[in-house]
Amino acid sequence: MPVGVTASVTNGPADQTFQAIHQSCSGSQFRRVSSRRRRHKPPNSATHDKRHFSKIWRSSRQPIACRSLSKAQADTVPVQASHTRGKVVIIGAGPAGSTAAILLSKRGYSVEVYERRPQPKHDPIDLKRTYIIALSERGLKAMRAAGVCIPSDAPYKGFVRHLKGGKIQVSPAEGNVSLERAELAQHLISEAKRLAPSVKYHFQQGLHSVKFDRREATLQAEDGSKSQVKYDLLIGADGVGSTVRSEMEHQLPGMSVKIEDSGREYKTYRGLRADLEPDELKHRPGRSIHLFLGSNHWTSLSGHLNPDGSYAGTLAMKNGDFKKLKTTADYESVIRSSVNGVPEHWIPEVAKQCVDSSPSPQGRRVWCSKLTGPGVLLLGDAAHAVTPVGGQGANAALEDCLFLDGVLEATGDNLAKAVPTFDRERLPDAHGLVDIESSFSKLVGNKFEAVLDLKFLKIVMHVVFGKRFGKSACPN
Repeated sequence: MPVGVTASVTNGPADQTFQAIHQSCSGSQFRRVSSRRRRHKPPNSATHDKRHFSKIWRSSRQPIACRSLSKAQADTVPVQASHTRGKVVIIGAGPAGSTAAILLSKRGYSVEVYERRPQPKHDPIDLKRTYIIALSERGLKAMRAAGVCIPSDAPYKGFVRHLKGGKIQVSPAEGNVSLERAELAQHLISEAKRLAPSVKYHFQQGLHSVKFDRREATLQAEDGSKSQVKYDLLIGADGVGSTVRSEMEHQLPGMSVKIEDSGREYKTYRGLRADLEPDELKHRPGRSIHLFLGSNHWTSLSGHLNPDGSYAGTLAMKNGDFKKLKTTADYESVIRSSVNGVPEHWIPEVAKQCVDSSPSPQGRRVWCSKLTGPGVLLLGDAAHAVTPVGGQGANAALEDCLFLDGVLEATGDNLAKAVPTFDRERLPDAHGLVDIESSFSKLVGNKFEAVLDLKFLKIVMHVVFGKRFGKSACPN
């Protein structure tokens, strides 16, 4: 996906390249494209046998849409009644936090989730800065394993690029699901309360500090009051600015973090209408994503079709460029000069909605030297944040939850074994994801720079020659 877009999208031409790279290198093979190798080879024991992790990659047979589930199916998802395995404290009530909460509760853990913000449905800031997420099979596997019901109006039907001269490129999609980030987070919270009613949510309480040696976390409420909670396992699912990760970095030997900004920021708009759907998508149910491009790869406008027929989306620009725009006329001028194909009647309204709002960062890449410590582990963006270019952030975050569930199964829920095993088995995948996305960003933003990137060329060669000759795209 071209840079400057906040929507996580799959199935566009550039995105198909990323998907091909990622899917052909999925699972244990995906890590081999990373430039960072394992320092130690795991011992050849049953605990480390890859067959014990087959559950992670097994596709569920449950229907995707809520309307496909009978009431009996939806209401009788088995949940373990007694919670005797230990207490898990999850920091962050985003998609990864809630999905992990459901899976852990089903395994018999007592789970509490702390989130520094209000519930998404009560958070005007979250709704204001939200963006679209397209979930592929990688993310949907985890949701199905947790028993989560997918909203029936969420199918993702395709992606449309608007080019110069009124030309468009249409990439129909099958089997994926698209939701706004806040919508997805709220839905998973609601599903957690339905599927695992013993899970306790504490909103507007963020992590203040951690004493890892005592397995004790200090939480701080919005009014400044503090409280302590003991845990057997602490999970940091608190996003790119993770406090859990920061505490690990400052306290745990060998923990280092690299954060790279995407260089872009965005503002959102909502409630616009137009006849944009091409013939290939017009009569298909579901949501679509439109991207309006120009010669300046930093600036773009995205729009996604909502169930009510309206469009919402983002105006993305290079960091600092929004500061140069003072009036609605300034915004209108930039949209007209920098972006192709935007409906004329949209331009004044987008300008009006954006002029007084504050921009949000479009994304950062996070690389961690390790994902775990004594009684603590990281999931999702806290562990391996990437920009929206390849549409893999949310999918990888949800896959983390299913991977953790598989590790717990393989180790018999022995946390002393499960935590380091998670790090050893998942860290190479996390590094591979960040490496590939970083290189892919160069391809869609600066093709000349990508051509000179030997790491990315190596990845592309694996994919191209692997498919051409019918071999695995990733070397052994």
